[in-house]
Order: sequence, then C-alpha cells, then structure tokens
Amino acid sequence: MGEAVRKILPVIAMLIGAVALFIGIGQKTFWAPPETVTASMPEFDGSAPLTVIEPSINDADIAPVELQIESEGEFTASLGRSYDVEAWVGDAKHVSLTGIDRVNHRLQAELVDGKAEVPNPAGGDIFFDSQQADGKMTYRWTAPDSGSWSLLLAADGKQAAPAKISVTYANTATMPWALPLIIIGSLLIVVGLAFLLVRPAAKRPARRVNTHNSLALVAALSLGLSGVLIPAAPSDESASPQDAESATPSEQASDAAAEQSASATPEEQTATTFPVVTEEQLNRILEDVKKQVGKADDSHNAKDLDARTAGAFKSIRSSRYEILKKDVKVAEPTKLATDVSRSAAVPNTSEAKFPRVINVVTAKDQDPNTLPIAITLRQENARDNYKVVFASQMLPGASFPGIAVGDPSVKQLGADAEGLNTKPQDAMNQLADVLTNPKSKQAGKFAESEFIKAVHAGQKSEKDKANEADVKYERKPSAKDTMVLSTPDGGAIVTGLINSTTTFKRTEDSDPLKGADELTRKLLGSSSSTGDVQIRYAEPVMFYIPAGDSKDKISLIAGEVVLLDVKQVKES
Repeated sequence: MGEAVRKILPVIAMLIGAVALFIGIGQKTFWAPPETVTASMPEFDGSAPLTVIEPSINDADIAPVELQIESEGEFTASLGRSYDVEAWVGDAKHVSLTGIDRVNHRLQAELVDGKAEVPNPAGGDIFFDSQQADGKMTYRWTAPDSGSWSLLLAADGKQAAPAKISVTYANTATMPWALPLIIIGSLLIVVGLAFLLVRPAAKRPARRVNTHNSLALVAALSLGLSGVLIPAAPSDESASPQDAESATPSEQASDAAAEQSASATPEEQTATTFPVVTEEQLNRILEDVKKQVGKADDSHNAKDLDARTAGAFKSIRSSRYEILKKDVKVAEPTKLATDVSRSAAVPNTSEAKFPRVINVVTAKDQDPNTLPIAITLRQENARDNYKVVFASQMLPGASFPGIAVGDPSVKQLGADAEGLNTKPQDAMNQLADVLTNPKSKQAGKFAESEFIKAVHAGQKSEKDKANEADVKYERKPSAKDTMVLSTPDGGAIVTGLINSTTTFKRTEDSDPLKGADELTRKLLGSSSSTGDVQIRYAEPVMFYIPAGDSKDKISLIAGEVVLLDVKQVKES
C-alpha cells in the first residue's frame, strides 16, 4: 500500500502541475487580452461648433493613444497649449472630451452650452499645428513639447464639429496568475518526476542518499525552467563605508543631485512656464507677415494690410500708400525682410495676458553687414492672429539683446513697470522732450544716438528756412502704443509711438512760407502759404532701458520720422 501511494501522489502532482502550466501559458498566449482596446463617445442630444479633446486623453499609462475622428464633411484638428485652446473656445458651445473610462471602455465627455457660432479656427497663430481632413482622420497624439496640450476640432465654426470619436489605446489589463501558475505547474511536474525516479533508502546502514540536496537541485531546475533566475551568491545592496569614502566629490555631488531629482515630484521636474509661441510657430507667423505686407506694398491698397498689421504701423503704412497715389516721388516703404530671425523676445505664459506682444529682429540674409529690422508683433486676443504694430530698420551702431525663443526670463510688462532704470512711460516722455529740445535736462539719460542727432539737425534746418516765421515743435507719446518686454539681464525693450507736430506761424515781418520740397508742396496743395502751416509726423521708436541697478543709459534700437500730412491751419 505504501509503495502504491508513493507512486500515485507524484503522478497526481504532475497532473495538477500540467493543468496549472497549461492554464498559465494560455493566459500568456491564446487567452491573453487584446493588446489594444477602443473606447467610443457617448451620444448627445444636440451638436456644437467645437469639440475639445483635453490632455487627460493622452494618459501616459495607456500611451500610445490613437484617435479615430469622423465627420460628415471637411474639418480641422488644431493642436495648441491647453490654456490657449481654452482661451480660444471662450464662451462657445462645445463638446469637451475629458477622459477615458477604462473599465467600461467609454469616453467621458460633456456638452457645454454657449454661443452656437464661432470663427473658423483653422490656421490660427495660437495653434502649434492645424491638420485638415475630409470625412475621416486618424490622429496619433504626440505632444510637440512638455506641458499640457489640447486638440480643437471644428468644421467651419457654424456647422457641427466632429463628435463621432473613438480612442484606441494600449490595453493595461493583465493576467496576474499567469506567471505564478507557470512556476507552480513547472515545480509540481519536476518534483513529481523526481519522486518517481528517486528510490527509497535501504534499511541497512549504508551511504545515505542526500534527499535535501536532490530536492534543492530539483527546485533549482524547476525555477530555472520557469524563467526565474537565482543569484549565485547573496549581494549586498548597500555600499560599504570604504566605497563611499573612495568616491570623488564630483561623484558624490552627482549622486546627491540624482537622489534629489528622483525625490522631486513630476510637477517640480517639469517647467511650469512656456513661451507663448514656439520657434516653429514664430517662423510661420513671420513668413505670412512678409507675404501679406509685401502684397499690400505692391498693391498700395490699405485693405491688404488688414490681415497682418494694426495700430501705428498700419496707420503709417496706409498714409504712405495715399501719398504714393498722388504721383509724388517718394520712397517706397521699407520691405519687411523676415527670412532670418536673429533674436526674439517672446514672453512666457506666466505674465502673457492678452494682448500679447513679441519683439523680433529679422534680416533678409545671414550677412552681418545687412542692416536688420526690429519688429513688434501684437495679438489682441486668442482668436486674432499676430499683427505688426512696429517695424523699422535698426539704427547704425544699435544693439538688440540676444534672446532665444523659450527664455523663461522674458515677461510682458506694463508701461508703469518698476525695477528698471526708468519707468517705460516716463522714458517715452523724456525721449519726446529730448527730441523736441536739444538742451533738454533729460538728455543725459540717453546714450548718444544718430537718430537724435538727425532730428535736431532737421529741426535746425527748418528754422533756418522758415522765412522769419516762428517754428514750434510739439511731441506727445501715444500711451496705447507703448509696449514693454523684459530682458534676461533685468532690463526691458520698449516699443512706442511719438506723435509730432511742427507749426510754422507767420509773423508780421515774415515772407510767405515756401514748401521745402516737392512732397511738402504736393501735400500742401501749393508751393507757398501766406498763413500758418502745420506738419504732422509719426515717430515710431524702440529703445532699451537698463535694469534699475545699472548705471548704463537708455539706448535707442530703432526709430524713424514719417511725414503724414501738411496743411494750412490759418489764413493771414
């Protein structure tokens, strides 16, 4: 009876082991869950012009994520930073896709009420990328940079946005008993086989079979067959004092830094501020600026400026077009060469409320002798594109801080910003006074400038040719056109506009006022005037203000004097 039991038990163990091994292998192969699963959108009672796919869809735990988007017609998928997409959507009615129910494989979404019509977001500057499709699109979610990104879907802003969406993602379902069953099954089979092969010990004193060693060998073999490695010798996880003492200081510092980095939370390891546009976005914007402004320069049609210009730049450019139509020999506006970006002050998102401002220096080529152009771009709100509000060739000898897109120290400041050598608005008023009066008390605050010298020389020449008339100069900065960006060294770049008026007032002894050149005579409508004459100029300027603790002076970067109109304001 004992011999029979000795043979039956190993067989039973081997059978149980075989069943366990079969089930374990099955769970790893033909019973294994699919590698990917698909979740679909719920149905809504109604539609919206926008669909927002939130960053929570791109869960790192289930990456990669692939979206299947279907629509009845053409639509656009625009990727942007989440706060920018949220700003663009604003109070519009939209479907918000917020997450994935991975238990029931359903998308979590809601219909948010609001305005039923919005502009078409396709190609907006605020988006990193826009892709168009007709009927169907497969979108593989890839964030171009760190931070939160959202996807905005729209047809044309009036028709219903795509709301038939499914998300395919990596299946995280597991078979937790697969590996234990494989290990246990293998162990039972090998142990059962070992007991069948090992003979019982003889009753007479003789050399004993070391069953402990045999069983240990069998266990090791079974574990090896099941894929579990056994170390040949125990390892000491902690470093010895001698090892710690022998490490170099740099290695110890590196280890400490690594330990500190590992203990930091993901939020602490990830940057919290980002530039309002990436370098790729900025290049795309500048390329379109060159195209649209170039089109207007060729046509001399002010309406062609609407797409990419605003404020003082648009007003000055439009005025020049009107002058060019009068058949007067006057220089064409300076072409905006944006082929090469040499420096760009792009504010980070922490302080970049709307309207947003960007300063950039561009040129037509890489030649260091090419005089670059300083440009200021302004974006009024999330749905508007960036528009040129200032553009002028840099002054000879002037310098612009070398700043790369993404420098987190660049921030948008107000005209009354403190911490600088001078408040920006005060500096604008002081510059206006210096240009008007060569003996201004504020002159010592500004570095030597060819622009200031040229203005003073021009005013002296006007007075000399005034035929004994009194000449009065008045300048007033435009508060709404003053824009400020901080620089990495603690200073700031200021862009602004000074409205300048020159009045020639005839005295009793003065002769009739004569136009100094053909342009003045053409605008006046006569070669001379027996009354008072007023000439208006626009003086767009850009200058640098040093940090508050700096002894450096304010330096002009770019500036020009643009004649707007000439008119007789009083008959004699």
